Amino acid sequence: MSTITVDVIQTVSLDIKSPYIFVGLPDAGLVGTIAATYLVDNFKMKEVGYVDSARFPPMVIVRDSEVKNAVRIYGKDKFVVVISEIPLIPSLAVQFAKSLISWAKKLNPKLVINITGLPVQNRLQIQKPEVVGLATTKDMTEILRSQNIALFNDGVLFGPYAAIIKECVSQKVPTLSLFAQSHLNFPDPTASIEALSIVNKVLATNIDLKPLQDEAEIIRIKTRELMKQTEGTLKEAKMEGQPTIYR
Repeated sequence: MSTITVDVIQTVSLDIKSPYIFVGLPDAGLVGTIAATYLVDNFKMKEVGYVDSARFPPMVIVRDSEVKNAVRIYGKDKFVVVISEIPLIPSLAVQFAKSLISWAKKLNPKLVINITGLPVQNRLQIQKPEVVGLATTKDMTEILRSQNIALFNDGVLFGPYAAIIKECVSQKVPTLSLFAQSHLNFPDPTASIEALSIVNKVLATNIDLKPLQDEAEIIRIKTRELMKQTEGTLKEAKMEGQPTIYR
């Protein structure tokens, strides 16, 4: 059996000290991917690297006639964003997390922030999705409490985000995971908006979310194909007995 390798390649130097690192991977409702993409576009971030593996599907992304890798890293000011336009298969999750967090630790991040969806069956009846937070430091947990943000108290996590959280704990990198109530199989930009509104609260930032609200329907249409691919990966994980979240 061949060894699984995942490489993080930084293409330009990063003049950012102790950044906040956001991770947006395709998952329920594409909540993390939509949020991460918006951060990149809103702050006009520069691409600074990418993640690659022989186990990734043989594909590239084309934007404005420019060929790009499917998993990219962006940076500007105090933010670094890791964004994936391919769903990660379960067998890659652990090595992906190890490689990513080993690279991230060199930046001495203030916080690694995971954004993902928490699928609920009655999502259509929920106008304002609730966001649940899971922090690995007491200070961040207290900040969540002070902002009246619900805590993820009990449950089991599986998949790429679980691997990232576990690796952050192992390497002593502080992390915050935000789970927004979402659709399972439909792109859910409204859930992404609520997750980013929590980011504004806990980091005391002022990310303008109005453009994301205005473009929500366009985003749903643009991300349908990625949602189909992600749905297949989620089904594969379920068949292997690996639900993404169990509460």
